[in-house]
Amino acid sequence: MASFASCSEIMRGAAEILRPPRRIPVVDAVEQHMRIYLPGGSNENWNRERTPYMVKPMNRLADRSVEGVVFVGPSRSGKTAALVDGFLVYAVVCDPGDMHIIHMTQATAQRYSQTRIDRLNEHSPAMRERLSPYASDDNVFGKRYRHGMTLSIGWPSITQLSSFDIRYVCLTDYDRFPEDVGREGDVFVPARKRTQTFMSAGKVLVESSPGKILSDPKWQHDNPHEGPPCGGIFAIYNQGDRNRWYWPCHHCLDYFTAAPARDAFAIVDGHAGLICPHCGCVIPADRKPRMNAKGDWLGDGQTIDRRGEISGDAPVTALGSYWLTGPAAAYQSWDSLVQRYDQAAKTLERTGDEKPLQALVTTDFGTAYRPRNLNVLRDGRVLAGRAEDLEKRTVPPDVRYLTAAVDVQKDRFVVQVMGWGPGNERWLIDRYNLRWSRRLGGNGEPEPIDPARQLPDWSILLDQVACKPYPFAERADRGLIPVAVAVDSGGKAGVTERAYAFWRQARSVGLGARVMLVKGGSHGGPRISRTFPDSSARADRKANAMGEVPVWMLNTMILKDSLAADLERAEPGPGYIHFPNWLGPWFFDELAAETRTAKGWENLSNDRNEAFDLCVYNHAVALMVRAEHINWDKPPAWADPERSAVAIDLIGDGEPAPQPPAPKAPPAKRPPRPRADQRSWSL
Repeated sequence: MASFASCSEIMRGAAEILRPPRRIPVVDAVEQHMRIYLPGGSNENWNRERTPYMVKPMNRLADRSVEGVVFVGPSRSGKTAALVDGFLVYAVVCDPGDMHIIHMTQATAQRYSQTRIDRLNEHSPAMRERLSPYASDDNVFGKRYRHGMTLSIGWPSITQLSSFDIRYVCLTDYDRFPEDVGREGDVFVPARKRTQTFMSAGKVLVESSPGKILSDPKWQHDNPHEGPPCGGIFAIYNQGDRNRWYWPCHHCLDYFTAAPARDAFAIVDGHAGLICPHCGCVIPADRKPRMNAKGDWLGDGQTIDRRGEISGDAPVTALGSYWLTGPAAAYQSWDSLVQRYDQAAKTLERTGDEKPLQALVTTDFGTAYRPRNLNVLRDGRVLAGRAEDLEKRTVPPDVRYLTAAVDVQKDRFVVQVMGWGPGNERWLIDRYNLRWSRRLGGNGEPEPIDPARQLPDWSILLDQVACKPYPFAERADRGLIPVAVAVDSGGKAGVTERAYAFWRQARSVGLGARVMLVKGGSHGGPRISRTFPDSSARADRKANAMGEVPVWMLNTMILKDSLAADLERAEPGPGYIHFPNWLGPWFFDELAAETRTAKGWENLSNDRNEAFDLCVYNHAVALMVRAEHINWDKPPAWADPERSAVAIDLIGDGEPAPQPPAPKAPPAKRPPRPRADQRSWSL
């Protein structure tokens, strides 16, 4: 039996449609009508006193003098609850208009709808009363209210932002959006256009923690209100009136904006305190709520005195923009902020991985991250100037083990051998080219090496790289051979196929564990990961991989960042790289060939860069054998020269004679053989 609406329901719906907008500040409406879900199932009214820095940005959402509001802020600042959820409550209760909330992915949009929106509608009486009673009007990605307002929840897609107008558009976590949507650029431009039909009544809201890296290495702000040049939400922020949050020092009463940096804090009695830039006193953490309560937003060009009186005029712009930094975040303690920064900095120092530090700087400190090596233009002459007087092709006293790396060129193998000590301090032991094969031409002379077409040419790597001994500086009849060799398996067509066949050959003579095929992998992955390619089902693949050949995928971004940081070390010790003075200037030019840009490491001049790549491959070998986890008080046998040394027979010219196959390399924590679809190992 069909059900029909009662007269009272019809009249109530009509009343909602005809109700005029309520002219009250947004923050008042949110405080009166929005209830916040708490862990355990309870809820409470949103309270402006917890996040006083949200009051002005929220009220600006109803300001008809601007087209939109931009808020840059760290995590745990309450920005999503105040701005996105609060804006929705204000729109539904006070000034209805269709709203579109866009999240970074479909999954996050769905989670936001099911957790925050559904709970908001359930626990807030004003929202629940206005929600449409019809089940068809309430689904995951769409809600309808009695007065006719619709809420749509989506993700970056050009189809969702074209061919229709909408009064309110909210872009949340903007810096995690794709940079190019539907080949029409970023989302902000079409989102803003969708609201312009409504003229001053339309609004676009953009909120996010920063997520882009600094693009200009020389940038230094002359104005604290200027956002860094990095694209994303900071680019939109700079288009507005550029408001910063100022709060007073409890000691000198001068106002300042907290710097988003570790050196803005000091440790006193085991706790983090904020350093006042005016008087230098250390402000304890328990002062933060009172400082926030007395704080205020200043636009670009405005000043504030000790009495809290603002002078000057902010620029008149179409966007109201706000930038809050991590120290002011209400739900983030200074102790935690500093401790996590120090831990991330130690991770960078130990492993060269910048990701933890980058995530902390952007999401917790609320500013753009500058990679340690961004656009650092190294000078080969400077690197050459630190070369040392080291004996040619010998093992220095502090070296504990050797690694080797091979770069495959079209007509040669380029080999580089490194010696390693505690703390990843390393020495360059050897660098040479293998140009001539054992194949003889018609004239009886050796043929040039052809890695892409001639598998027999690869066997030279076994005796002239993997088993090549290097004598100790103090004892020429004993020395070390590389514990493992990294061999480039990519490049010219045919190289990959020959590389796989070479590894099988190495395995057949007991050297499979010491020959490691490497290839550049995703910049978003771990430093290294082991995979087992399987092309048996692909007729178009010629590599002949059947899931038995291990290939180590390298995150060259992370590894090159780490190498560049080590090249900048000024004093011998952990991470320092020693270079011998018998190498020519060409070697140091190769080390300086690549430049770190916002896109990654680039060879802008297309110069030779083998030395740089081979240093990366050698570092990868050290990671593969888990050298960074060695207890140097009790090192394994392969990292103890007293136990791993081999006897060296000298031939007529004083050069070490080639050695027979050596013992297996140290294990790289090889797990049980995985299934074909799960064959991976990462570090």
